[in-house]
Amino acid sequence: MKALKPIILILLALPVLLTGACKAHDGTAPTDQTIFDIMTINPAAIIVPKSTTFKVAIMGIQSSDGKTESIVNDTTCTSSNPIVQLDKNGNLTNSYTGAAIQKALITCTYKNLTQTAEVTVVPAVLESLLMTKINMEMGPGQSQSIKVYGNFRDTNNYVFALDMTNFITWSSNNSAISQANLGTVSSGITGVATITASFTAPAPVGLRTVSTTVTVSSATTTPVATPRGPGLLGSYYDFGVADPSSVPWSASTIGDPFERLFGQRIDSQVYFDWATGINNLGQPYYFGIRWTGRIYIPTTGNYTFFTRSDDGVRLWINDINGAPVINNWTLHAVTENSSGVIALTGGQFYDIKMDYFENAGYAVAELSWQGPGIGKQLIPQIYLFPE
Repeated sequence: MKALKPIILILLALPVLLTGACKAHDGTAPTDQTIFDIMTINPAAIIVPKSTTFKVAIMGIQSSDGKTESIVNDTTCTSSNPIVQLDKNGNLTNSYTGAAIQKALITCTYKNLTQTAEVTVVPAVLESLLMTKINMEMGPGQSQSIKVYGNFRDTNNYVFALDMTNFITWSSNNSAISQANLGTVSSGITGVATITASFTAPAPVGLRTVSTTVTVSSATTTPVATPRGPGLLGSYYDFGVADPSSVPWSASTIGDPFERLFGQRIDSQVYFDWATGINNLGQPYYFGIRWTGRIYIPTTGNYTFFTRSDDGVRLWINDINGAPVINNWTLHAVTENSSGVIALTGGQFYDIKMDYFENAGYAVAELSWQGPGIGKQLIPQIYLFPE
């Protein structure tokens, strides 16, 4: 078990998942004449740090023509846990200040439609900020999009990332050359400027900043930058839910570990070692995790990928619908597996997917690589992207 870190109260307003959640897709409010037969809550499985506000989208869908509108203002929601509430503006708040993981079930009703969403409140500490682009180059009058993520360390000492772009304070040491606002960096006259993103968390965390240079040159026709990733999207599932007597599995009864979605978050790396068999979200013994996204290749050459797992693991690189490059979908103690040599092109993104399940007892899931100029190591966060 990893050493626990002090739990710090983070008062953080998390980003809006769906811009204009209180409007229809065409910018208008939903009408009473519209008849919806489908209702969705996005996300359906929500993981948040304690004492935060998070924006949730509640949509009505007309299946006959696909018409979709926000119905959040006309929806009534209740919570199974009083520390978690969802208001009529789609603001999901939690007042929790303790050190244990908390759960709540949100139930929302719109006319004759009802939908639920599970909420997991995780104690966490904001450690640092990360920009998805650095060393930006542009011509005068151009712009680039950018995101800023916060790296949070959870109670098991693992890091996950949250999009904080809309809650950052931006500054520039020369706004005539370049400035930033709400996830867009724009250029003016030629020269070099430094753009800084800042966020102040409650003491003792305090101020966190991250910066990048922006070079504006008339010789630059197409904006470029060095990408930096926040991690892979981790989708956490339970199994053995419908039939508890089906677990633990034996070698001949391995089933589907992705039975019920428990929650999703962006894991900075795949480097988990749960000696108790209970993972960082509090799931005990029987769970599956699917990490998906893209991997950025820094240098052209031959790469080898390695997993270390207890229990089953599969890994796909590039062709995530084809044959896995690692396939050890069995019950086993901690085991390292490796792919064959894979030729990859530098400066390119490749799809990546890693499936994993834990069937009680000790639990390990790690993903490493080795390549040109890269000794065998865990794949760094900056090369992993959730989408």
